[in-house]
Amino acid sequence: MATEDSLDDVAAHWVARIDRRALTPREQHELQSWLEADIRHKGAFLRSQAIWHATDRAKALYSPTLSLPHHTHLPSRRAFISTAVAASVAAFFVPAKSGEASTYYSTQKNILKCQATKQRQIILDCATQLEDKSEQTSLLLGRCFITDTQRCVKTHTMRFLLNGSLLVTKGPAYESAVVVTGTAFLQGQRLGERKRLTAGAHVTMTPQGRLHFSTVEQDTLERWIAWTQGQVSLATETLSEATDIFNRYNQKQLVPSFRLADMRLSGLFDLNRPDVFAAAVKAILGGHVREDTHHIFLE
Repeated sequence: MATEDSLDDVAAHWVARIDRRALTPREQHELQSWLEADIRHKGAFLRSQAIWHATDRAKALYSPTLSLPHHTHLPSRRAFISTAVAASVAAFFVPAKSGEASTYYSTQKNILKCQATKQRQIILDCATQLEDKSEQTSLLLGRCFITDTQRCVKTHTMRFLLNGSLLVTKGPAYESAVVVTGTAFLQGQRLGERKRLTAGAHVTMTPQGRLHFSTVEQDTLERWIAWTQGQVSLATETLSEATDIFNRYNQKQLVPSFRLADMRLSGLFDLNRPDVFAAAVKAILGGHVREDTHHIFLE
């Protein structure tokens, strides 16, 4: 019986061959026969294909799962910079009243990695606004991932002293933060009042202004930060929910049919390659794909 590792080896071989050149008719037949022989073959092939596109061929094709960072520097993709330029990222400096300069960042349909140093990194999700100073970072809207030591991180109602990595989200009526690595101290309303949070600790602010604490498992954390590496990790989402995620980041919009909308597809995919995701839908769910200038229809 073929092992999972050997399946990934075969899949990686096919993906690399396809990238180098077009397959011959005989090779196309061999690949199709292999894919149809076992449903696990399709899964291995799609994993390898997604990872190949998502990592600029620089990462190993034999690591389909996303691991939490064990140090403060996360791997980056060249697409962060090129997409940032194409999607009109705004970054401008405004002197604060104290004389300290503030930097404002604003993203649209893109992910922006900024302020990368050995100890410090900030990654902005799409549709995010952020103000950054020398010792304090304020999330104004959207979602960001921050890694630093002795860094003050703020939303409208919450304030943290960070020594590690923090994923922060702020909407019009919702705020949350989850400690990914290290620790963060949440400052209370009273002077000197603090609560120490460790990795996996999740705090949300309810519409009623109350704090709610919970714990997030590691596999869930991995899925939540997949976007920081330009990826989307799907497990429980419907096809309709998955296409909503891709459409936030891409000009070309995925449109699922009524027949496929409630079906589910698991895997790790490149956020900037909706065409690869559409191919996965076609191969696994048995759908049909057609395109026009601005849409990819999944039927």
